[in-house]
Amino acid sequence: MKFNYKITDAGWARCELESSNQQFSFEASCISDALKEFLEAILRLNPDIDPEFYEDETECSWHQEPGLIEWEFNLSDIKSAEENLFVTVKQYEDDSRRHRPFIDVKFSCNYDKFVSSIVTSLESLITEFGLVGYSEMWDGADFPIAYYLKLKQYTINKSVFPTVTETTDDCLKTTTSLDYELNLIAKKLNM
Repeated sequence: MKFNYKITDAGWARCELESSNQQFSFEASCISDALKEFLEAILRLNPDIDPEFYEDETECSWHQEPGLIEWEFNLSDIKSAEENLFVTVKQYEDDSRRHRPFIDVKFSCNYDKFVSSIVTSLESLITEFGLVGYSEMWDGADFPIAYYLKLKQYTINKSVFPTVTETTDDCLKTTTSLDYELNLIAKKLNM
């Protein structure tokens, strides 16, 4: 499954999905933070990325002014090399969901390959716009850099993002290395 997310105009984005026998395209407006919500749903499926907030099923929604897209994700066996991610996408004429969806598609793919395609698309997005430029084009919302870094860490190393947790003055403090993060951003994917 190939994933491509691109900003098409100020406040508008298009997500293109392509498998060997299907192609889908979905629009999102900046009413919702579409990319952030999508990445969060993908991250929560994987116990190797975020073991504390892992879920078997996740979902997110994208607003389209006036339409609505609902994404539902279900992951069966994270270690499988086969198709293990099952996705349902429903598109409604408006966000009231009063009517049946006029698009209701289901597809499956391999989670690791899908995440790799997502990371590749995110790299193209920040290369084209930059972090500040993304925010300018997406109505002031920041590029979801932490989610991107966690997904890239998983794609390259198949591990949770490295953090340091310590307790000082009875407060739990978690930190990461800025040098590590910057090096990870600069690191090219060898896919």
